[in-house]
Amino acid sequence: MHRFFQIQALALTVVIAFYAIHAYASSAQPIPGAEGIITISGWNVSGVRYRLEEGPSKDSAVEFDLDKPATMVKVSVISSSALFSDCTNTTGTHWYCVINSGTGISEFDELRVIAK
Repeated sequence: MHRFFQIQALALTVVIAFYAIHAYASSAQPIPGAEGIITISGWNVSGVRYRLEEGPSKDSAVEFDLDKPATMVKVSVISSSALFSDCTNTTGTHWYCVINSGTGISEFDELRVIAK
């Protein structure tokens, strides 16, 4: 009988821990900035131009304009990749991003822009 109460106490502890973790995760604040295929929190991307280089030893690049200033911008061009390339602000709201060397243009399937 004592063993039965130990198992019930353990199960109750697991349930309480689960709900506490769930409540914490639900209350987490979003990371400031914007990411997405459509406008999420204020940046619009326009004037997208690609510099596409064939061959694994050459870099490709993308440049674009944002509709307002940002302090940090990164891009990804392959939806299945978690790698993002850093961008450089060239003038005002114009950004230039060198895509990681070795990425073939045939692999490009999206333009994901993260701005902060």
